[in-house]
Amino acid sequence: MYYADSMLKNVEITKKFPLVMITFALISALITGVIAYSKTYASMDAAAKEKLKSLLDSRKSSLNQYFDNVAHQVSFQAHNPLVIDALASFDSGFKALESKPSELLQTLYIEQNPFPRKQRRAYRGASDNSLYTQTHRKYQPLMKNIIETNAYYDLFLINSAGDLVYSVIKERDYATNLIKGKWKNTNLAELFREINTTRKMSDIKIADFKPYAPSDEKPASFIGTSVFDHQSNYLGAVIFQLPTEPIDNIMQVTAGMGNSGETYLVGPDYLMRSNSRFYKNSSILKIPVKTQPSIDSLAGKSGFIVSDDYRGVSVYSAFAPINALSLNWGILAEIDEAEVLEPVYDMSQFLLISGILITTVIFTVGYLLSSDISQPIVAMTKMMNKLSKNDLAFDISVEERDDEVGEMAKAMVVFKKHAIEREKLKDELRNIANLDSLTGLYSRKFAMENLILLMNAATQQNQKVVLMFIDLDNFKQVNDSFGHHTGDQSLCNIATHLNSCVRKNDIVSRIGGDEFLISFPDIETVTDISSIASHILNTFPDNPYGITLSIGLSVYPDDARDPDALVEYADAAMYNVKQQGKNNFSYWNPDIKLTSVIKKKPAKAGLIVLTDD
Repeated sequence: MYYADSMLKNVEITKKFPLVMITFALISALITGVIAYSKTYASMDAAAKEKLKSLLDSRKSSLNQYFDNVAHQVSFQAHNPLVIDALASFDSGFKALESKPSELLQTLYIEQNPFPRKQRRAYRGASDNSLYTQTHRKYQPLMKNIIETNAYYDLFLINSAGDLVYSVIKERDYATNLIKGKWKNTNLAELFREINTTRKMSDIKIADFKPYAPSDEKPASFIGTSVFDHQSNYLGAVIFQLPTEPIDNIMQVTAGMGNSGETYLVGPDYLMRSNSRFYKNSSILKIPVKTQPSIDSLAGKSGFIVSDDYRGVSVYSAFAPINALSLNWGILAEIDEAEVLEPVYDMSQFLLISGILITTVIFTVGYLLSSDISQPIVAMTKMMNKLSKNDLAFDISVEERDDEVGEMAKAMVVFKKHAIEREKLKDELRNIANLDSLTGLYSRKFAMENLILLMNAATQQNQKVVLMFIDLDNFKQVNDSFGHHTGDQSLCNIATHLNSCVRKNDIVSRIGGDEFLISFPDIETVTDISSIASHILNTFPDNPYGITLSIGLSVYPDDARDPDALVEYADAAMYNVKQQGKNNFSYWNPDIKLTSVIKKKPAKAGLIVLTDD
C-alpha cells in the first residue's frame, strides 16, 4: 500500500484521479457483476417458480370451477320438469314403436335425415306421425337449446332398460341399447350402467376421456345422473357428452407463459387430457407424458422440479394433483429452462461490456440506470394503485425487458388478467342471480335494473319504452286443485309462450308467483305493442285449468318517468282488465284511479308492487 502510495505521489492528478476512479470502478463493477449475476439468477429462478405456481393454481381453480358448474347444471337438468317429462315421453314413444325400434329410428332420423351430419340437430321430426315423432317434434328444439346454451357436445336420455331413447345430435349410438347393444363396451355405456346400478338422486357420475367410436374415435367424456319422476319413481338417466374445447380454453391461456410455457393435464394412463400448444393436431389421448412431474402429480404430490418434459426438453415444472368429481388427473405448468435463464445470460454479457465501458461512463451509466429503474417503477406504482381500486381499463405500458423490472411488468399482466377473470366470475354469478330458477326467465331484480337502463337509453334516442304487466287469471285454483307441480309446469309453459311472442331484444321476466313483466325497448309507435299483446292473448294455448291472461301496459315517458311508477301504472291497468272481465289488455290512463282499486304491499329493492284486494 505504501509502495502504491509512493508511486501515485509523482503522478499528475489529471492521470491519477481517472486511474483511481477506473481502478475502483473496475473493482466495483467486478464485485457488482458477480453479485448481480447471482442475484439475477436467484431472482429469475424464484420468479419462474412463483409464476408457474401461480399459473398452476389459477388453472386448477378454473378447472374445479368448470367441473363444479357442469355438475350443478347436470343436477339442475335432472330435476328440470322439462327433462323429466321428456324422458318419460320418449320412453313411452320408443316402446310404442313396432319391432326393431332401433333400426326404424336410425333409418328415420339418421339415414333419412335431410340435414348433413353436423346439422342433424336441426331436424325436428320424421313424417311417420308416431307417438315418438310427436314427442320428438315437441322436445327437440328445447333439448337443442340446452346443449347450445351450455356448450355441450350432445345430450342423451336413456331409459331404465338401457335404451338410448333420445339424443340431440344422433350419432350411431342413437336408439341402441347400452346394456346389450353394439356400444355396450364404450365409456358412455359404462357410465350408464354405474348410474343405473346406484340409482341415487343427485349422485353425479363422470366418465374419463376415451376414444368414442360413434364420434369417429374422437376423445369423449360423459357426465350424468339419475332421473326420477314426480312420484320419485326411477325413469333412467340424463347424460351429457362433454366437449374438449372448454378445458382447452382454460389450459391454453398463454398470458404469462412466455414463448415456451404451457399448462396441460395428464390422466392415470399418462396420456394428455388437454391439447398441447406445440401440436397443431389434437394431442388428447395421443401424447404420452410419463415424466417425473406427471408421475408425482398422479401419485397425489404437489411441488416443483427441473426435469425433462415429454419433448425431451429441460423445463421448470410445477405440478399438482387435481380431483374433479371422480376424475384423478395430474396438472402441470412448465416453461423451458433456457427461456427462464435467458435474462441471466443476457445480464452476464451486459455486465462484461459495462465493465469495459464503465471507466469513462460510470456517472452517466449511474444516472441512466437510476432513471431506467425508477421511471418504470413509478409507472408501475401508478398502475398498481389503479389495480388496487379495481380499475381494469388501463393498458400496462411498461416496455418489454428481460430484467427484474420486466418480470414485475409480466407479473402485473398476470395480476390484471386474474382480476379480469375474477370480474368475469362475478358477472357469471350475477347472471345466475338474475334468472328465475323455475322458468329460466329473468328475475325481478334484473327486470328493474334493466328497466332503468332501457329508460335512460330511450331518453337519449328519443324513443319510448312500453312495460307490460301480466297476471294469470284463475291460477290459484290450479295449485289448489291439481298441485304445485302442475302449477309449476303451467308457469314454465306460459314462460315459453311469452318468449315465443316477443321480439329478440324484449326482456321477459317473472316477478312474482303468477306475475310476469315484459319490457319493450326501442319503441317509436306504441300501437305496435298492441299487436303483440293481442298475439299473446290470441295464441295462448287452451288449457283444462281455465287459465287466461290479464295484461296492463304503461309507456315511458308518456305515463311516468320513474320505474316504480311505471310498474305501478301497468299493474293498475292490468287490475282494470280484471275488473272488466279478464283475458284482455289495457293501457294505463289517468282515469284508472290507483287508490280506489289497489293497495300497496311491501316490495323488494324499493319496488312498489300492487296486488288485488
